[in-house]
Amino acid sequence: ILTSEGIWANMQTTAHFLIWTITLQVLIGFTLAWLINRKFKGNDLLTTLIVLPMMLSPAVVGNFWTFLYQPQIGLFNYMIELVTGTPASSFSMLGPGGLAKWSIIIVDTWMWTPFVMLICLAGLRSIPDYIYEAAEVDRASKWRQFWTITVPMVLPFLMLAVLFRGIENFKMFDMVVLLTGGGPGNETLLASIDLKREAFEKWRTGYSSAYAIILFVTVFGLASVYVKALNKVKQR
Repeated sequence: ILTSEGIWANMQTTAHFLIWTITLQVLIGFTLAWLINRKFKGNDLLTTLIVLPMMLSPAVVGNFWTFLYQPQIGLFNYMIELVTGTPASSFSMLGPGGLAKWSIIIVDTWMWTPFVMLICLAGLRSIPDYIYEAAEVDRASKWRQFWTITVPMVLPFLMLAVLFRGIENFKMFDMVVLLTGGGPGNETLLASIDLKREAFEKWRTGYSSAYAIILFVTVFGLASVYVKALNKVKQR
């Protein structure tokens, strides 16, 4: 059932999205949290603006970015033309050409990076000041403090953010449906979209039930192993 019906291929597509979106969200989210934690003028306003995308509905985000990705009138293509010189009408982020996957990765990163940022910010602000003061007394450089104090103490928060986003990405559905509908072809056909098609369009009840069980066992198994690793990190 995994090979002949394409479940394995769709799960690979889902894993591809998961790896790229989580990697980008962790890197950008942690960087933003580190910058905001330094506290500067306009800090609160900037934090509010960054968090705004996370407050929107995925359906609203999907429709909004579908308009931005339009080759003729969309702002995204014109920004690419402004930066690279590539004609705006010469490519489509949602059409054939291998860019559809990246269009979804960009949107998901834009929407959910603030979530990772907030978790990282909570981790950064939970670090006592006296630890940094002791490190300065020992003449530890800022780079040394970052790798020996900041990263280890924020790591459990980062891992928690990865867990939440990983589970959510396995359930990614509405935004992808509005942006690409799983196309072009099967390029962005996630497991959740394929499951919906099998259950409610083709009415293959038995097959879709087995499909759902496979997805549940996969997510539950991976999450269980990950939680054990998270607990070990927290106990260090």
